[in-house]
Amino acid sequence: MRLLPKDDALARLQTTAARGCGMCEVAHDAEPIASSEHAVAVLDRYACRPGHVLVVLRRHAERIAALPWHEYAAMQRLAWEVAGAIEAVLAPRRIYIAALGSAVPLATSFPHVHLHVIPLADGGDVDRPANVLTWGHGMYVFESDAEERELRVRLRGALPRS
Repeated sequence: MRLLPKDDALARLQTTAARGCGMCEVAHDAEPIASSEHAVAVLDRYACRPGHVLVVLRRHAERIAALPWHEYAAMQRLAWEVAGAIEAVLAPRRIYIAALGSAVPLATSFPHVHLHVIPLADGGDVDRPANVLTWGHGMYVFESDAEERELRVRLRGALPRS
C-alpha cells in the first residue's frame, strides 16, 4: 500500500463516488474477507492504516441504537474475528475498533452503520486516535488489485474456524 496525500485521495475518491449510499454499495459489491447474515467485512480502499477493515451492516440503517441486538452482535462478532486475523497476519502493536460515520453523507464518510477495524504499527503519538481517525494525513490505497486480493486471502486464511 502507499500513502496518498489527502487532496490526491479525495480527487481519486471523486472518480469512484457512490451513486447512493457508499456503504450500501460496499456491503453488496465488495469482495468480503468474511461475512455473516447481517454484516460483511471488507478491506478499506481508503485506509487509515494498512490492513484497515470495514465491517458494514448489510441493510441500510443509520443509528446503532436502531439495530436489534442480534444485528449489532453479529457486527461485533465479525469485527472480533477480523481483529484476530489481523493480529495473526500483520502483528500490529494495537487494533482500534471504532463505530464511526457522519450524520449526513460526505465524500469521506456515510451515516450507514459500520465499524472500523484498524491495525496500528507504531504505538506512539502517530497512533493516537486523533492522528489515526482523520483524512488529514492522507489515506493508504492499494497499489494494485493483486495486492488487495493477496491481503484479503491472507486474512481469510487466519479467520477462526467455526
